[in-house]
Amino acid sequence: MHRQLLILLLSLVAGRSVADGLEITPFTGYRFGGSLEDQVSDYTRDLEEGSDWGIIVGHTASQTTRYELLYSYQDSGLADRTDPDNAFDLEVHYLHLGGTVDVSQDKWTPFVSGGLGLTHMSPDRYGLENETLFSLSLGGGLKWYPTNRLGFRFEVRGYGTLTDSSGSLFCDGGCDLQVNGTLLPQYETNLGLVFRF
Repeated sequence: MHRQLLILLLSLVAGRSVADGLEITPFTGYRFGGSLEDQVSDYTRDLEEGSDWGIIVGHTASQTTRYELLYSYQDSGLADRTDPDNAFDLEVHYLHLGGTVDVSQDKWTPFVSGGLGLTHMSPDRYGLENETLFSLSLGGGLKWYPTNRLGFRFEVRGYGTLTDSSGSLFCDGGCDLQVNGTLLPQYETNLGLVFRF
């Protein structure tokens, strides 16, 4: 899944003109948070924290705003608090369209960010299906431009994935997880290298 998304992002980059104020930011960081409560067994399963990576492609919308397409990936897992043997690996992808608003502009530029899009979760266990759900994100951070063409981006971002409070996840014939709750939160801190064109 992440290979196809990267190909999509790179094709969008290839179609942009350098006159558009293009920024490309590959990043890496750390993602944490997120739990699901099984309303049948009353067990709680936690998304495992760990490293993430991704890319942001943005271009200028106005003097202080930018449109952005964000892709972020984590190779995680879903752990059962009551039964460690019931855990399974889980890939979590975010693809969001949004943007940033600069609080001020200088070599040091604080900003707020947000986006809307999709969360794609792919479990690595036989008999379980992938899930794609709507999600939103909100964050903030700081950009530093030591040169006109190169910069650094530090960002903290929170994601909220919308789930059906009476639904199930990863079902294939029989439901493996009956969800209690309507929002799956996750958080990440990222550091990226900004290339400006």
